[in-house]
Amino acid sequence: MQTPPVEDHRSIDENQSLVVPKLEMPACLAVVRHGESEANLVQRAVKEGVLSEYPQGFSSIPDREFRLSKLGCQQAEKTGLWLKEQYPGGFDVIFVSDHVRAKETAALVCRSAGWEDVTILVDPMVGERHWGRFSEAEAQVRDRIMGERRRDPLHAAMPDGETLLSTRHRSRILLERVSREFAGAHVLAFSHGEYIEALWAEIEHMSTERQREFFHSEAGDIRNCQIVEFSSVDPVSNENDGKLRWVRSSCPQAQVFRDWNRMAPKKFTPTELLEQVYRYPNLDFGDMKD
Repeated sequence: MQTPPVEDHRSIDENQSLVVPKLEMPACLAVVRHGESEANLVQRAVKEGVLSEYPQGFSSIPDREFRLSKLGCQQAEKTGLWLKEQYPGGFDVIFVSDHVRAKETAALVCRSAGWEDVTILVDPMVGERHWGRFSEAEAQVRDRIMGERRRDPLHAAMPDGETLLSTRHRSRILLERVSREFAGAHVLAFSHGEYIEALWAEIEHMSTERQREFFHSEAGDIRNCQIVEFSSVDPVSNENDGKLRWVRSSCPQAQVFRDWNRMAPKKFTPTELLEQVYRYPNLDFGDMKD
């Protein structure tokens, strides 16, 4: 059986030079974190010391199988009403993580917004960062891993899991797909907190230091049912240049509403790079010579 030819969108101009078509982003890419899940309740109880350990059998449940809590369902319904007000024309396509809590959030949001006739694509590639066997580790090991995560969030690895840098790299798949298939369209995706962080950081080209600082600030907080909207359309002039330059982060269920901000990837001078370098001390070799 012959392999079908791969479609090539490149062309040759009059000077016999290879021309690669310019990619255009959607007019809007809105990403919603799932509502509060039953796993969130357990994880919060362990973090706050209400539970000393994860309940027996908890770690044997695959992360993708957890459902929403009752509060999470309510959060999703409120989110749907807000999205309907902001986007009365709805969305051209909806991507949904393969995790059950994301599917449940998407279904409740769409039902609340009255979006019954909409294209929904389930995409495992927009799923949560994989935490591996973190919940099976002893408390001392979990504390060490979380300390590493706070210090170096992109590179700290979970036991048999995924680094946040890997999640950030995975987020490029969605960006590449929507630029190929949904240029100028309105795209909605239902995903997870660390995936949204990774996607945002990738779009804004954040350094490790910037990503660490921003997502530990109020402006970078990604609550349950947080809605992060990326836009190619200037909110003032209404001009669309095909690039995701604007961002707005809101959480209607928590009464958090923010204005649009222009994303400006940081460009460094050699002096500014050295300023970052000097945050990290040299090793003390004592009497050893270099």
